[in-house]
This record gives sequence, C-alpha cells and structure tokens, in this order.
Amino acid sequence: MTQELALDRAALDRLMPMHLCLAQNGAIRFCGPTMGKLVPPGAKLVEDIFVEAKGSGTGCVISQIRAADPGKRLALRLRHHRQMLLRGHVVAPAPGGLLLNFGFGVSLSDAVAGFGLTESDFAPTELALELMFLKEANRAIQGELARFNRHLMLARLDAEREAHTDPLTGLLNRRGLMAAMRNALDPGARQAFALAHLDLDNFKQVNDRLGHATGDRLLRDVAQVLNRVTRSRDHVARIGGDEFVLVLGGSWSGEALTGLGTRIIRGIEQVSPGDCGVSASLGIVLSTGYGQGDIDLMLNDADVALYQSKRAGKGRVSVAPLAMDHDLRPRPAPR
Repeated sequence: MTQELALDRAALDRLMPMHLCLAQNGAIRFCGPTMGKLVPPGAKLVEDIFVEAKGSGTGCVISQIRAADPGKRLALRLRHHRQMLLRGHVVAPAPGGLLLNFGFGVSLSDAVAGFGLTESDFAPTELALELMFLKEANRAIQGELARFNRHLMLARLDAEREAHTDPLTGLLNRRGLMAAMRNALDPGARQAFALAHLDLDNFKQVNDRLGHATGDRLLRDVAQVLNRVTRSRDHVARIGGDEFVLVLGGSWSGEALTGLGTRIIRGIEQVSPGDCGVSASLGIVLSTGYGQGDIDLMLNDADVALYQSKRAGKGRVSVAPLAMDHDLRPRPAPR
C-alpha cells in the first residue's frame, strides 16, 4: 500500500535546507534557508543563480535541469562564484514544478568561508560538517608540521652558525674559514680574491700586564676594526689566539692591499690598551694560480708573507708575488 507524502515548507527547510523549487520555465518559486544565502538579490530565474558546470556558461540551465536523469547527479556552478561547484538531484513532485536539492561536496570549506555558514545551515543528517571538521583538523596538523619543520630548520641553521663562529669575537672560526675558502676556490663560481693573514704584535704583554679579561676585550675590539674595514662579501675569521684571516673578494692590486692593511694596523694601534703598543703584521696572497685543492698551500704562503712582515720590524704589510708553479713547491702538512 502506498500513501501520498506531503511536506510543508517548514519540513522541507529542516530536511533539505539546500533545496530549490522551480517552475518548468526556470522561474524561482522558493528555496531552503541555506540555498537562500547563495541566491543573489533580485534573482528571478535559475539562470540568475547557476551556470553549467562545464563549458562557457552561455547555455540554457533550465534545459539541463529538465533533461537531468533522476538517478544521476546534477552538477552546476554558482554564477557569481564560478569556483564553487554544487551537486544534487532533481525531481518533479507535482505537474509544472521541479524540486532540486544540492550539496557543496569539495567546495564545502569555500562555501562556509564565503557565505558565513554555520552548523544550523545544514540538515541534522548531513555529513558535511564532519567532513569540514576533518579538513580543518588536517589543516591544523599540517600547520603544526610546517611550524615544526621551520623550527628544525632554524635550529639547524643556528647549530651550523655556532659551529662556524668564534664565540669570543663573533667572527668565523677555522671551520668557517675553511668553508669560505672552499666556496671562494670553487671552479663553478670562481672569483678572484685576496687572503690576508694577520697576527697581533706585542699581544702577550696585554695578558701578562693587564690580565686575560683585558686581552679578550682587545680581541673583540680588533674584530670590530676588521669588520669596519671589510665589506659584506668579505669573510673575517679568528683562527686561534691573536691570529686572524681575511678573505677579501674581488681583484686587488698590491698597492690597494697595502693601503687596506695599513688602515687595519692603524685601527688596531688605536684600540691598544695602555702603553702596551699592540700593533699588527699582515701577510697577503692573491688567489691567482691557486686551485680548489690548494687551501692549505695558500694559507701557508700567507704565513710566509706574514713572517716577512715580522722579520722586517712588525707593524707592516707584505704582499706576496703571484704564486709560483705549485707542482714544484713542497706542500705543507695539513692543518
């Protein structure tokens, strides 16, 4: 036995808040409360609300609705929100009328955000909110993972920075200097540079007469002097005790390097504490003639130039001539 089932508008609103009732010609008769939030003001025909899901959107939407198979889903896009695809069914409950009921599907999150929808806009049996909550939970988890990965990346960068930094002066340490020289001598990005080895003169007097705290303060002052006279593309390292090494990018003449070294010496003499007479001696070599595997050799040649300055009376700069044939020169022991 069958009975005719009649639902009033209030029941339709509760069971199917996304319903839309049309006349056969596409005129809008009424709609559910949630669908009402999607209907633009002044809309009278279904074409004012929807366009086809595919194509240019110039066809007749009501013809597509009338031709829809009751057993298959109908897909339409909102005319004024083309990115939002609605899927549903259409039935003809009475002569001359069409009843459509829609759901948001994958467009749910966009619809909630774009139209300010809440839990009350969905039927009690609708799974849309559960899906939305799952999506939001997944988004929150992805956000936490992204923050965790950023934290790990920053921690790794901090660890690398600490591993390459002298804790007293904030300059590079020996490991950082080696990395800077490997990059500078890399054949793929090879650029000319000069390598300067600096050693403080009379530094031992500071520690002996004024104490190690004053000596440490002087080393920090020397680091500031070196940072002031170098550029952002240069590298400054403290490789132990009162020894410093500078990697000076660019092509240099001997005269320019002597002038830079003289400014460094004058700056260090100005920060010398008391009457200790601290100065500096520098030995400088140019990168011309050195290859990627010649880091130790280049440092050794800068050492040789440095001790030329020491033997010549300290407080001066010695720029080595261009490197000789390294195949004929004995290589220093690894540092």
